[in-house]
Amino acid sequence: MKHIRIILCLTLLLAAASAAARVKYTVNDAWRFTKGSPYNAFLPAADDSAWEVVNIPHTWNAEDAVDDVPGFYRGPAWYRKRIVLPADAASKQVYLCFEGANQVVRLYVNGHYAGKHTGGYTRFVFDITKYIVPGGENLFAAEVDNAHDPDIPPLSADFTFFGGIYRDVSLLMTDKVHVAPTDFASPGVYLSTPEVTAERATVEVRTLVANDGPETARVRIEHRIVAPDGREAARTEDTAEIAAGSVAEQLRRGITIASPRLWDIDEPNLYRVLTRIVAEDGRVLDEVSNPLGLRWFSFDPDKGFSLNGRPRKLVGTCRHQDYLGRGWALPDEMHERDVRLIKEMGGNFLRVSHYPQDPVVMEMCDRLGIVTSVEIPVVNAVTESDGFLENSVRMVREMIRQDFNHPSVMIWAYMNETLLRPPYTDEARTKEYYKAIEHVARTLEETVRSEDPSRYTMIAFHNAPERYAAANLTQIPMIQGWNLYQGWYEKDITGFERILDRLHAQYPDKVLIVTEYGADVDPRLHSFSPEQFDFSQEYGLVYNRHYLSEMQKRSFIAGSSLWNLNAFYSEPRADVVPHVNNKGVTGLDRELKDTYLFYKTVLNRTPQLVIGNRGWQNRSGADDGTGRCTQPVPVFTNQSSVTLTLNGRKVGTKRPEGGVAMFDVPFADGENRLVARAGALTDVLTVGFRLAQASPERFTGLNVMLGSPRYFDDREAGLAWIPERPYTPGSWGYVGGEALRRSGAGWLGSASDILGTKNDPVFQTQRVGIESFRADVPDGTYSVYLYWAELDAARQREALAYNLGADGAQQQYTGRRFDVSVNGRKVLENFSIAAEVGFSRAMVRKVDVIVRDGKGLRVDFGRIEGEPVLNAIRIYRNH
Repeated sequence: MKHIRIILCLTLLLAAASAAARVKYTVNDAWRFTKGSPYNAFLPAADDSAWEVVNIPHTWNAEDAVDDVPGFYRGPAWYRKRIVLPADAASKQVYLCFEGANQVVRLYVNGHYAGKHTGGYTRFVFDITKYIVPGGENLFAAEVDNAHDPDIPPLSADFTFFGGIYRDVSLLMTDKVHVAPTDFASPGVYLSTPEVTAERATVEVRTLVANDGPETARVRIEHRIVAPDGREAARTEDTAEIAAGSVAEQLRRGITIASPRLWDIDEPNLYRVLTRIVAEDGRVLDEVSNPLGLRWFSFDPDKGFSLNGRPRKLVGTCRHQDYLGRGWALPDEMHERDVRLIKEMGGNFLRVSHYPQDPVVMEMCDRLGIVTSVEIPVVNAVTESDGFLENSVRMVREMIRQDFNHPSVMIWAYMNETLLRPPYTDEARTKEYYKAIEHVARTLEETVRSEDPSRYTMIAFHNAPERYAAANLTQIPMIQGWNLYQGWYEKDITGFERILDRLHAQYPDKVLIVTEYGADVDPRLHSFSPEQFDFSQEYGLVYNRHYLSEMQKRSFIAGSSLWNLNAFYSEPRADVVPHVNNKGVTGLDRELKDTYLFYKTVLNRTPQLVIGNRGWQNRSGADDGTGRCTQPVPVFTNQSSVTLTLNGRKVGTKRPEGGVAMFDVPFADGENRLVARAGALTDVLTVGFRLAQASPERFTGLNVMLGSPRYFDDREAGLAWIPERPYTPGSWGYVGGEALRRSGAGWLGSASDILGTKNDPVFQTQRVGIESFRADVPDGTYSVYLYWAELDAARQREALAYNLGADGAQQQYTGRRFDVSVNGRKVLENFSIAAEVGFSRAMVRKVDVIVRDGKGLRVDFGRIEGEPVLNAIRIYRNH
């Protein structure tokens, strides 16, 4: 009984000791919010009753950054929240912790100014102890401002700078003696592994202990290393005296772990280091936990990347923190899912770009075995000012100290495409700018290496090697990253492999990583004659198969991170989905594109089989005269052969090439059941197919995009749009004219943002100089929908720098008027699209017509000024 009482007393003491340790919880809910700068918003007495109530994560640009009005709100906004703190906060140190807010934050507590943070992507902490009211209500007021500031990177970029407190806010309460959270919002404990082999590992722990009490504190600092299986691997303790009002650094070297379980891509073993601050009377004053991964790695200019002595090819993605309708305001679980998507794809590398991201991202990379590179947002350009350099250096320190303990991090990066568009044309002034940008790069390189000599450094360049060489940037980092888009922004896709070989020959002592490559893919668009810049699923597959194959052939390419895991918002963009960069292998809503399925097939060792084009919801095609329409279907598998059947009948058996087998499938009108079999694997896909028929004997409906070889899946209306074709008697098609091609580039259609529609691809192509559209349909009553947008430009728009000159010039508008007649009846006279609705705006005219005497349906275009055009036509039979 005596022993039981002793055990009970010890349990109670331990419980009391734990209760004295730190408490941290989020305060995300029900903040009051308003844009602008209301008078005295920082004061408790200010009236915020009419303000909007929002939950954090939050952004104020979720709507205006994706509407048809150019630009989005960049300026100040205010958040206010009242929080009742416990009475025992009087004996605590109290902090308010932000995981991310864009981009300048000023915090007020109960009307008192508590501090400022500059930069939109790193974490920051305010000590609010002296401003709080313990046991009472406290008013937190934060001004957040995302206005452009030339001293704060990024200055410009191919992504939207969403304003707001878009990551968690937490309240942290600690004992007066505690592990300091104020060293650039780091965990206050830094773990290093100066020696790791398969036989043994040594660990060093540097701890920052703060004493905010009035007297010197005599404490014991304990470190307990817990192995992945939960057993204790090592334990140390040291005593220290911490002077009042100071932060002391305690360094513990020589902690040895025998036969370590290594952190690796395939087996990401994680240790935990539990650090305790214990008072002389045995009370636990503070306790924190940090991840520890035991591994060694290297990069070689010829052999690439090795982890724990084993060569590994790094293949993965970059990632932006966007989601459909949310901007950057994502909860933790959505960040988690994104990292799982990379792992499930077979990826082993994440370039966290172009800025540090939510802490959950790094935690997931640690847990799943994904090697990472993290970078600060010095993108596109620099400002030649002390302020810009100071902010950049501080961002580097924040990034490194906050993510220092993550074993997945092996590269620190600090610049991306900074010479994409040099701001000067004068040669002498350009040389000065090059010197300034070199100074920034060398300062950041020195800062990184002094902060963390154990990891590698990297700058990402774009395909203008001569510029970066002229600025001496190519020799500065340990790793050269190259963002390459041959076959997308540049015509010849085979130029990709040539530049890889050229760069290796030119820089034989430098490690090379392909930090970006990609093609925009809209999963609503398909083409069976895919081409550069057509945004189709099929060209995206052609592009990615080529790039991966060429990189896998070259051992000197240490790794690659395709651009991008997900589609993301970029407000100035037009393209087929305005305000969105669609290069993600998943969509803004994380729909898996065929490019994702391809990588999942070829990168995974486990057997894979999946029929492609799964998201093609409204599929159609023209009758080939047999009552069927034959179209190609990709099947992705890493097995030796695959057999495909259609409605129980064998289509064929093929050996996949590079993970893909293409089958020509004769679709019939109605339900088509595809079954793929490869070894023990089976995949099934049911396709609802609409056979487009227009002949004197039969009509099922026509939705045709003019000037286009593409198919378009209108998911909102459930319409299937098909490509144009020339008219032949007894069928349907256009007469005369040419498909619109962008001058200079020769790309299909226009890249204009078509106002007034979400179906931009329907309006971005057209047949110029069309004479007629004919359909030899049966007698009856029909509705003919004529689709137009004036794609010539009233004025030339500024080219986007990140399109690398690939915008393609619009034709200058010089006037366009024409007549439109349907079956000989003039329905539009002296018609001008621009006069009716303006430029790049969708317009649809519906015309009712009675077809009789077997004459079919005919739409004629009579030229008056300029060339007649038609973007699309829909023919619907009423009865």
